[in-house]
Amino acid sequence: MRYVWIDTDTGVDDAAALITAAGLQKSGYLKIMGVSTVFGNAEHEKTHENARNVLAALGLEEIPVYPGAKGPMLYGWKCAGYVHGINGVNEALLETSGAKRETMKAWDALYECAGKCEGELELILLGPETNAAVAFQKYPDLKNMLKRILIMGGADVGGNVTPAAEFNIWADADSAQCVFKSGVPVVMCGLDVTEKMYLTREELDRIEAGHGEGCCLFKKIIENEGGPFMKFYDGEPLLHDTVPLLFCVFPELFFGQEAGVFVETRGKITRGKTVSDRETDVKFGTKNVFVVLDGDREAFAAKLAEMTENAGQA
Repeated sequence: MRYVWIDTDTGVDDAAALITAAGLQKSGYLKIMGVSTVFGNAEHEKTHENARNVLAALGLEEIPVYPGAKGPMLYGWKCAGYVHGINGVNEALLETSGAKRETMKAWDALYECAGKCEGELELILLGPETNAAVAFQKYPDLKNMLKRILIMGGADVGGNVTPAAEFNIWADADSAQCVFKSGVPVVMCGLDVTEKMYLTREELDRIEAGHGEGCCLFKKIIENEGGPFMKFYDGEPLLHDTVPLLFCVFPELFFGQEAGVFVETRGKITRGKTVSDRETDVKFGTKNVFVVLDGDREAFAAKLAEMTENAGQA
């Protein structure tokens, strides 16, 4: 059994990742020990409510959701409402969760959980990495308590918010650098792989025609006519944040290489770039990251459909 903690800025692909995680849990592959929320795709108060409401819709109100950072460690950011909608979930209206409201901060709850999991907790970061960075700074021994960190963020080559940087890393480059320097093994599911794991219209239709609350919720969020998400992706969406969840359990579906990777925090036009030495003559001297570069797209789509269906199980 895998024990995971999910840190999310709950937008559309984050919601799909939570649905995927629910399917993986209900299929017996992992146990979600906790969820924490951070600013990013929308303001924190929205991403926090979205996470609570998605879990409640899936019958997982018992999973605690902890509030985290409302902004980056040092520099400002712009939320991605032009992709995810003003409310973060493509303007879909979700029923309000009746779950208990947690007051413990994300970094404190993560540390407490890591201690209980005795080195077996895997941290999955789906948004800006501020909560994790605060946890590492507040609790220096946390680095010895986590099994590994899987992130959706960065890129071996390129970016999607600037020519050099991917959104999650760019939104708080200083915190991302803290995570990459933490000493915990990192799996980076960046744009190199996530932009290859698109869904065709036919695959979307098959998922949305499935049974149960997982498929219903998936359709409600992805396809809402009032939101910009499908228009932004021209009908074949990229569900970036589902990739680290599926890599966690099905690494055989993907291909990658170990490399040294760190984050540019000072450059005027390169801030937020994940600098990889994978194909450079000069190396960093450490291979701290497994860089996921490609995957079996059709197998990925099939597993995503299966887990979305399973998310609706009682």
